Order: sequence, then C-alpha cells, then structure tokens
Amino acid sequence: MSLGEKWGVLRDTFEPIVVDREDDVYHVTDTLCELYRNRRQLRVETTGLNYRLSVPFAPHLFGSGKTTFCRSYLELVQRFRETSLSSFASDPSRKEFLDKLREAVLLYVDMTELKPINPIEERRNLEWAVYYLLYRFACKQKGLSLMSPQDAYKKIPPLPEFLLPELRKILGISSDQFLLVAFDEVGVLDTRGQYFDLEVNDEGRVRPYNDFFGIVRGLCKQDNVFFIVVGKSKGLSIKNYTASVSKVLLHFISLSPLNSSSIVEFLEKSHLEEQVHYRVCDILCSSTFSVNELAEALLEYTGGVPGLLTRAVNMLLNYVQTRGQPFTLKDECLSCMKEDGFRTVCSEPFVTRISTLDEDTRSLLDMLLMMALYRIPFNVNDRLNSGSYLFDAVTEMGLYRHPIDMNTFQVLLPKVFIGIFEELTSLSLLERILLGSLNIEPVDCFFASKCRVFEGIVAMRLVWILSSKVRNEFRELLGRLSAIWKDMKLPINGPSPLHYIMSVSRGEARSESSKERKTYASNEWNEIIHKALGFDKVYIPKEANSYSPDIMFKLQSPVKLKFLMVGVACKSRWKSEGIGWSDVIEEAKKFLKPVYDQVLSQALEFYHCMLIIVSTKLALNVANELGNQSRCYTSGMLIGGNSFEIPPNCELVILCESDVEMLIDREILNGLERAFSTSDRPVLKNFGLGLVQRVRHSFLSWQ
Repeated sequence: MSLGEKWGVLRDTFEPIVVDREDDVYHVTDTLCELYRNRRQLRVETTGLNYRLSVPFAPHLFGSGKTTFCRSYLELVQRFRETSLSSFASDPSRKEFLDKLREAVLLYVDMTELKPINPIEERRNLEWAVYYLLYRFACKQKGLSLMSPQDAYKKIPPLPEFLLPELRKILGISSDQFLLVAFDEVGVLDTRGQYFDLEVNDEGRVRPYNDFFGIVRGLCKQDNVFFIVVGKSKGLSIKNYTASVSKVLLHFISLSPLNSSSIVEFLEKSHLEEQVHYRVCDILCSSTFSVNELAEALLEYTGGVPGLLTRAVNMLLNYVQTRGQPFTLKDECLSCMKEDGFRTVCSEPFVTRISTLDEDTRSLLDMLLMMALYRIPFNVNDRLNSGSYLFDAVTEMGLYRHPIDMNTFQVLLPKVFIGIFEELTSLSLLERILLGSLNIEPVDCFFASKCRVFEGIVAMRLVWILSSKVRNEFRELLGRLSAIWKDMKLPINGPSPLHYIMSVSRGEARSESSKERKTYASNEWNEIIHKALGFDKVYIPKEANSYSPDIMFKLQSPVKLKFLMVGVACKSRWKSEGIGWSDVIEEAKKFLKPVYDQVLSQALEFYHCMLIIVSTKLALNVANELGNQSRCYTSGMLIGGNSFEIPPNCELVILCESDVEMLIDREILNGLERAFSTSDRPVLKNFGLGLVQRVRHSFLSWQ
C-alpha cells in the first residue's frame, strides 16, 4: 500500500462521543447560575457594588474541543445531573436554575460569518452585524427563510428588547424558557474588527473584543438569556481588558486534554457512522491488542487533544478497514503513527499557525520547549513582557496548555506536531535537541512527573559536554580524576536528544497486566546495561523516584574492548544542611553494588562503572574530607567512616561545589535555590523568566 493510499484520503467514518468534561460543565454551570441570580443587579446603571457579568470563555487552539463542548453542553448537563451537578443543586435557588437549564434551547452562532450588514447607514455598526448574525443562525437552525437585512432592520431595531423576543419566536420557545447562545470562533474579531466603527481608547487604539462583550452585556440584561463564548484568540489579554473596561469577567473553560482512562471511554462508546453496534475499539483492537494499549498509543502521539485524537482515530479506522484486519500489537499501531505520512495528514488542519509564525513569536520556541521538557509550570498571569502573556504565547506558537489547576498550566507539544516544527529551516541545534527529546519522551512521563528541572539541566549539559569537539574543562577534570575515564572515546557522536529508560524499582514491581511494563526490578542491571543503554546517548529514568541514578550513559574505549557505565546522581538540597555521607552511600549501594554483583563480577576485563555525585550543597564533613576539591574513590577504598567499600572496577566521583558550576553556573544554581525554597514544584514565576533565559544561553554557549 503506497503512502498516498495509506494516509492520503481521510474519511469521517465514526461518531465520536464527548467524554470527560465534568469539571468544565460544573464551572460553566456555576458561572451561568451567577448571572441567573444577579441579573437584576446587572440592570442597575450605577457605580455601586453591582454584579459584574461573568461569561464562560474558551480561548483555545484548534482541536481542543471548544466547538464540541459548546454544542454538547446541554447534553452534558443532563449526563452529569446525578453526579457532580447533584451537589451543585443542593441549594434551592441553584436547583431551580438547574431544573430550568435542563429545558434550555441552544442557539449556536459561527462568528466566521460575521460581516458588515445593510442598511448602508449601519454597515459599520458591529452591534447590528451581531444582531443580524443571531437572527440568521436562529432561522438556519429552524430551517426558515431569511428576511433581507433592510427588512430585518425595520422589524428588529438593534435593541435587546426587540431582538430577543424575535429569536424566541423563531426558535419556538417561551419567554420564561432559557435561551443559551454559543458564540464560536470569536477570534475572527482580530481581523474583522477593521470593518466596523469601534470605540477608541485613551491610547488611540481600538479593542474589538471590548465592543463585542459590551454587546453581550447589553443582551444579558434581558431575562433568561445566557452566553458561552469560544474561539482562537489572545484570551488573557482579552480577559484583562474587558474586565477593566467592559465590566465583563471572562471565566476560562479549561478543556483539558484527555487522559488515558478518558480515551478508553471515548473508544468504547464511539461507534461507526449509522452502525451503532460497531464500536471503534472493536474495529481497531484484536484479542492480542487491548483498548487500554490503544488508548496509551493515542495518548502518546496526540497528547489527548480531542481534535487530534478524533483525526488520528479516523485515520486508523480508514487504514484497518482498507486492509481488512485490526491491529494485533501495540508496536504495530505505534509504528503507523510514527510514519511521516501519518503525522503530516493528522496534523494538516493545525499547521497554518505553526508555518506562519512571526519572528517575535518564533524566538520563544526554545524557551517553551524547555518548559515542556523540564515540566516548568506557568501561572495564568505570567508575563513575557509588558504587553504579552505566556498564556497567549503558547496559543500563538501553535502549542497547547495542559491545566494543573485552574490557574496553573504546563506547555504541551503533541508528538504529531514535532515533524512540522522540525521542518522549520531556521531551527537551532538546541531546538532540534529539545524537539528530539520531546519526541522520544513517553507522554505518560509528561503527565505523571513533577518538575525535574535540575536533573534536566544537568542531563542536557552532559549532552553538550560529551559531544563537544573543543577543549572541555569538565571532561578534562574527569580525565585527571579517573584513568578509566581517560581511556574512553570522547567526544561521542552527537549531540543527540535525551533518551528515556524504564525506571528501576526495589522489587519486582510491574504494572497491570493489560499495560506495558513500566519498571525494571533491582536484579535486572545486566539487561539494563547490555540491552537498554546504547552508546553515545544520555538517558534519564521515566519516573523521578526510581531506584537508580538520575542520569545514565555508556562509553566505550576506541582501541580496547573496554566499556564504562556512568551514573549521575543529582542531589538538590536547598533547605537542609547539605549532602552527607549517608546520602552518598545510599546512592552507591543502589547503583555501584548491584551493577558489580550482577554485571561486573562476570566481566571484570571489559566493564567498569562510575557514579558521579552532583550536589548543590555538601555537608561540612564531606566537604572537609574532599578538601574543597573533587575526588575520585577507586576500587577497595572505604568511605563514610569505613562503612562502604568501593567494589572492584568501580569508581565514585564526588564533585566539589565549585566544580558543579562547570555543569550549572552559580547564578542558575542560586535561582534554582530561590525557586525550590518556595515550593516542591515551583512555577515559572518562582524561577523568573530571566533564569530560564539564562539556562537557554548556557546551552547556546556550547553550540
């Protein structure tokens, strides 16, 4: 089957179901209820303590599920009435609202059809254009013919008290029945605003969203009408400006990417078009390939973004139905999604924004990639500069935001996008390494792991240090400390992306039988060293709490059959007295001892093992023994008051604090200390934008 036959034609073959979204439904319902309970205050035209109109708002990128959510919201209210919304309705006034909401009628309005409307004297009147658009979509929804704009203007003057009764008449609903209007693609105001006469602010600028939400505010003074607004836009800038000028508070609808269990539900409840007895999971999965494995594979490449997920499932269905048999193995399914053709077709509707980045936005790419790789969360109000928010920059870049909570997010780059970014001609070497690392990283690692910025910086610096073709102080230091290191082939080929290895656990820990294995047992170092670790690659474990070093790599001698297994233990202590001998011995016992027992003792001629302790702060007794300089403890030497003996063919290197600065300079270390002193999972604000930029410059200096 050729590439064109395999992925070239995409047919919609199934009916996707909306899953998850329970939290979003609750928060939207709560916001709408506030309007219901306070509409009388909204009508009071004074500067007193009035109710400020709150509107649910979803400023997200294509594919995040905006349109599907607003179209399905009333259906979801019915679905969740016995779960999360049952507690919502415990208050009598809220119960009254919820009972009426279940009988509401939705009017969906596509703002891409907004344009200037006659009569000629009103052609630049945004309010009349919005009113006529509402009228058009009400008629379209009921299949009725339209009045001309001139006739409509005579019958429906641009006032809420005339428009809303007409909409109710068209839709066939009574005055006491709820009307929910969903404005979609509101981002068109970025370009369409120029066609209308808009309010000019004190700085001589127009803000089309201020005018638009002013129109919505006027409509909301009428009884029993509610609004949801969604669309690609600079959401935070809009939110802050409308709050200060339009007296409208925009409440973000988070629309989180789906997790693995939600994708399982999506696959089990979605069915082929007009064939409700044929579930998607039954078409794609065989007895040897479970729906859980399929969900993990889809999460791996789509990041759980609903639009990407739906498109990927459609492509897999087309492929399976064409060849006449389901997938039999997870690797078979993954190999399809790894193909360039699959990624290109799957991401096709998303590429316009990425391929047309302006220079200022493009310059943020490496910083956003670092934030994604190191799991540096950002707060909703974090600024890039006086006029730009990181929240909006992520959307402008064509990436996604993964919510941690209502005000905190991580940068999410779905793997199917990576090929598009890699085709940008101006990518730096750093950006290519970061993209490659994100492409290799298991997505469950992204969703599960906490901030690992310290280990991430050390690992990335090691990539540069090991592959650099120029004189390198850190490599020379290790060469002076260790004769074995001096024998190794350096520089390695590269620099290559960071790679990942299954974590090591104390026992025979395995995950559920239906899922792939996540860890090695502590007695499997032979398999790790011989099969899992390749030369010229720097590895980090998938889970931060692994029973192994934080970083691993394997080197070989250029002339002899000799190999060096290196583990790096990154000990970040910001609040304590520093790393003591007990910490060092613990690291040695969980790495040097099992590696010697299981591997080196059987091949002393060929294999050597080194553990490097990289500590932000050493305890006084350790620093005193080192004499404030790095030291290498070789086979047979005793450490920690003679409580641990270095095994044969093993070495333990403890870096003094000044030599640690070869990996991370002092200013970055001080910034990390400030950040981690406030939280175990600091956000960008704790680090400071300047610190992240300094980390970036430290990498670029090695190119």
